[in-house]
Amino acid sequence: MDAPVTIVSRHWNEEHRELSYVIRSVAAAASRSFPVTVLVPGAQGELQADGAFDLTPVGRGPDGGWPDPSGLHLSSPAPQAAAVIVDEFTDDVEPLLHALGTAAPLFTIGPATRQPDGVQVGTLSVLQHDARDGARFIGLHIPVNPLAAVHRHNGFGFVGYVLVLSGRAGRHEDPIDEVAWTTAGFHSANVVVVEDARASLWRGRALRGTTTVDSRTDLWRLVAHARVCIDAAPGTVIARECVEALRFGTPIMVPDDSAVAASHAVAGGLTYGSMADLLQRVGECLDDSRHAELSTAGKAYADECYGDPAAFVERVRLALST
Repeated sequence: MDAPVTIVSRHWNEEHRELSYVIRSVAAAASRSFPVTVLVPGAQGELQADGAFDLTPVGRGPDGGWPDPSGLHLSSPAPQAAAVIVDEFTDDVEPLLHALGTAAPLFTIGPATRQPDGVQVGTLSVLQHDARDGARFIGLHIPVNPLAAVHRHNGFGFVGYVLVLSGRAGRHEDPIDEVAWTTAGFHSANVVVVEDARASLWRGRALRGTTTVDSRTDLWRLVAHARVCIDAAPGTVIARECVEALRFGTPIMVPDDSAVAASHAVAGGLTYGSMADLLQRVGECLDDSRHAELSTAGKAYADECYGDPAAFVERVRLALST
């Protein structure tokens, strides 16, 4: 455990971004095998305690990102450092990396907007099927509470509904297209849409009631007891809610242009490109044999790639050691 790893994270403190969730998870896994230093934007001064890590603020640029590193006195990683990991490789991070003055292998989690001059940037991929050249698959650990599958959400007295995650913020009078078309196409089906921390029930094209979603466990209960989970706006880094649904054995449906979520759907779900596609796919999920096939395959995939914390730690260790 002598060779250190340096995390250079612009998004560490952005709690509601998937990239923050992912880089924190990678840092935690790396810390099981290496000493870890975390550099973040912020006023230079004392270390900032953040759970298992002491964050090192290195200054802040005018847009809240990385500063011009001229004049900064950074403690660079040791020459034998295992790796430097950047959560998002942008133009303003390259001068900071040069200031570190390390020859350690450089990796990114998010997509690189450019390749730095004379330096090869590798990819630590959280996706099993990553088409990027040289991507090293590390997966992730995405926990769920298995008890959520035992007790349904208290706001509804039924299960087996079509669940839609809208991705919209704020209150809206009309539902998104996925909800409107599904409740019209399947007149007797219960369609539950989660939006703005509320779950609303639609049936027969009419709003029948709402309840609150007060915690992650509430969301897990809704996901675990759904017939299918339609994520209309999945995350672009890991599509966390899609993985959580698959871990509960709930098939997912996502837009076919949602690259990350669509890669999960290959294993345990379906994609749609139009509302006509959507209705056809919902019909598939209402078929018992098709539902069982998708449920079994999706859960096996999600548990293997995202359900084993020890395997995640080992994949990170191997990726940073070779």
